[in-house]
Amino acid sequence: MTTIGHAIVLGGSIAGLLSAAALARSAERVTVVDRDVLPVDGPEAMTSRRGVPHGDQVHHLLSLGHRRIEELLPGISEELLELGCERYDDVADFSQFVGGAWRMRVRSDLIVTMFRRPVFEWAIRRRVLALPNVEVVKGMAVGLIGSDDRSRVIGAKVRGGPGGELLGELVVDATGRGSRSPHWLEDLGYDKPQERHVRIYMGYSTYTVRLPEGALPEGLAGIAVSATPADPFGVAIRPCGNGLHDVAAYGMAGNYPPDDLDSLEGFFEGLSSPLIAQVMKKATVTSEIVPYRMPGNQRRMWEDLDRRPEGFVVLGDAVTSFNPIYGQGMTMAALGATLLGGAVEKAGSVTGVADAVQAELGVLAQVAWDLAVGSDSVYPQAEYENTEPPSARDKAWGRAQSAAQSAEGTVRVAMRATALYMDPSYLEAPAVRDVVARWLDSGRTPDESVRDPLHPPAVTEGYVDSADLLLGRVV
Repeated sequence: MTTIGHAIVLGGSIAGLLSAAALARSAERVTVVDRDVLPVDGPEAMTSRRGVPHGDQVHHLLSLGHRRIEELLPGISEELLELGCERYDDVADFSQFVGGAWRMRVRSDLIVTMFRRPVFEWAIRRRVLALPNVEVVKGMAVGLIGSDDRSRVIGAKVRGGPGGELLGELVVDATGRGSRSPHWLEDLGYDKPQERHVRIYMGYSTYTVRLPEGALPEGLAGIAVSATPADPFGVAIRPCGNGLHDVAAYGMAGNYPPDDLDSLEGFFEGLSSPLIAQVMKKATVTSEIVPYRMPGNQRRMWEDLDRRPEGFVVLGDAVTSFNPIYGQGMTMAALGATLLGGAVEKAGSVTGVADAVQAELGVLAQVAWDLAVGSDSVYPQAEYENTEPPSARDKAWGRAQSAAQSAEGTVRVAMRATALYMDPSYLEAPAVRDVVARWLDSGRTPDESVRDPLHPPAVTEGYVDSADLLLGRVV
């Protein structure tokens, strides 16, 4: 059902494309504006875009994001598999060495999809740009156009676009972490939102490899050695589709990894588990090394504004962006797009949409923020701006949660479910809290049986369903 005339989406990455898909159900016309060409055909269609600086880094889609994207683009899940993307049990099929101990492996319902970002983005782009009422304009958004009384946004100023202006009833900012929207609102006479930061100064060096049969321990799709405050370097080896693996060497607290093969070989040798170096000696490199650095987590409190113009919504990384190691960005983009589409359909116009979307998205953004900040705050070098670090009690509880993942299936699944669904209810389940409390009170640490850095644990017998945790069916 058409409820609005023209919607303008600034930014053609994941958040922008999904927003266009959501709005296409209610708008007569949707225009996507991006400074890059957005190809759907030819060899360049599946290559990284200049406007996505972390496009070649390791990616996977959280379960909640997967569900929301499937709602917007039915059938996309199967299409991704046809393109060579792969699905795995994120608890049973991956092994993680953290602080001198392996985390438990147990069968679960927590299935993740692994891919190269350009392939994933192309699959979405091809579907969205095929919609009859969606068009693309190449240009750069440089400002907003307000009504005469500035009570609403009625368009966007676009450098390089047709005529320099696009007029519409709804403007969506999906331009990413570096969004200029706070300044654009000031130009219209509004306050800009408060910004919160937790800076951890992390960096990746990522490349793609082909691993021979048997390079990884039996039954594993990927392995990781995670950074800790005592040893701020880590590596994740995860499948990225079509039989390839992404290798992401990373460092925290300003300890950046090298970005050349010779130096990376020494980097792998220095990790707390020699298993990574052993695997990498068998690998065939299939891409260049791509470095990426970022300061940390950023949150703009759009939902707290006392007043805002009608017809203007901010989504994706322009609201909140995180240390990318936690994989939350694309899921937040999908959540924002579905909220936007639902709000427009419910309102039948743009009136009240901005308030509704920013309020609902703010709740979800806070959950994701708390998860990311809770993990990054273990580093004493973390810098805080307009936000408080976790308390000593919270940090102690977090250490107990981490240790318990070495032997407790309920805690291991709850931690991953919390991350994959961005829902802390899993960790609040009585069966989970009781276990963590016992580890905290007793001061228990991981057993010696999971401390051998060369031998990840086998999959434990049994099955843990994340839904059972919420329903209290796990003891």
